[in-house]
Amino acid sequence: MTRWLPALAGAALVVAAWGVAAVTPGDEAAEQPFAVAATVGERAAGRNLAATITGLRGAEAVTNDGWRAEGSWLLVDLEAEAVLSERGTLLSLATLDVGGRSYRASERPPASLFRSSLAIGLPHSGTLAFELPAGAFTASEGDDAVLRLGLHEDPRLDSVIELRLDLAEVEVDDEAELAPVVWVGR
Repeated sequence: MTRWLPALAGAALVVAAWGVAAVTPGDEAAEQPFAVAATVGERAAGRNLAATITGLRGAEAVTNDGWRAEGSWLLVDLEAEAVLSERGTLLSLATLDVGGRSYRASERPPASLFRSSLAIGLPHSGTLAFELPAGAFTASEGDDAVLRLGLHEDPRLDSVIELRLDLAEVEVDDEAELAPVVWVGR
């Protein structure tokens, strides 16, 4: 019996090591961004970005400073500001993940909050515009979409603000205007 004891202990250690290896996150998990959950109307703050999503609108056409584009658009109205430093504070990450696809905020509108420089204590107010495929507001019924906001296109090892939404619940108008990018007075 005592001759089998070291073999059993060794087998138990191998099984324990396999279990630890199975539950240990991979290398990519160590670099994942820190997600900060957001809700519409509430301020969400990450490491150096704070944002308040003030509204979600859908439109079949958008206008902005004389520019007009038709399509299926999601408009995200928000206020955003830097928290710790004004260095490198462009709103460079603005993506919407829907059904396994990722859409970046459009650069087509002449005045958008996308890639705006942010300041500490002086939030910018404006709109992000996402051009989506036709039927996106009805085809995704029940599917969660995830809006991600951050200061860097590569958000690894940083925080991102995330809003989960159902596109089927967004009211869609025939035409909508993007809100101008302005400083928010407090």
